[in-house]
Amino acid sequence: MFIYDTKLPIEIKIDRPDPESYFLLDSILHGTSAGLKQAMVYVRQAFMIHNETFQQIFMRLGAKQMSDMEILAVLIHLEHGEDDRYYDESNDDTPVFEYIMSDEEKEKILKEHEEIHHVNNDLSAAIMRDLEFEYTRKELYEELQKKLKDQEASKVFTYLIESTCKSIDVLKNTLHILTTHTEMKEFGEGDTHESWDLDTSNYFDKPNPYFLTPKDTKER
Repeated sequence: MFIYDTKLPIEIKIDRPDPESYFLLDSILHGTSAGLKQAMVYVRQAFMIHNETFQQIFMRLGAKQMSDMEILAVLIHLEHGEDDRYYDESNDDTPVFEYIMSDEEKEKILKEHEEIHHVNNDLSAAIMRDLEFEYTRKELYEELQKKLKDQEASKVFTYLIESTCKSIDVLKNTLHILTTHTEMKEFGEGDTHESWDLDTSNYFDKPNPYFLTPKDTKER
């Protein structure tokens, strides 16, 4: 299903490495960690939906998020300024190490931004949570863009902001479909505790449902 394209959608370059900018990206965005977690949330949501159209929507959102994180990763490595090898922060002896937060500080920030992905298998609630993530992400990108002095790095964030806005539009449109089309609501048959089945029949399809009492049954 996934085909990896080694060519990124935009060219990524910076004027010169900047340890301070590297620290901002690493501390505020937690590198690519939060974005990659959200990509996996989208993939999980796609796996839990039986409707092919909605599956494709969430799969594309997940793939796009991973692409954005690859772009961000390249930018972070360039800002780091040493080289792009994988390194262990605890054993890092480069000058940039002084900008890296202590484990206690990182744990505190991660706790403050702890995400709860489980939303009791309610697709509308899941999308609203996704929207909250994307809106927050957009605000962080805009905040960082204002702080970065490098014009080339700013162009990268322009792309990431536009990409996030596209995801927001997709999610808002999907939520609109769910809230305005009764056949898409989660009242279908089957094991809805484990999955969202958007194609099954809906009890509320009948415009005027009625109930029989024991007395009505006897009279008939």
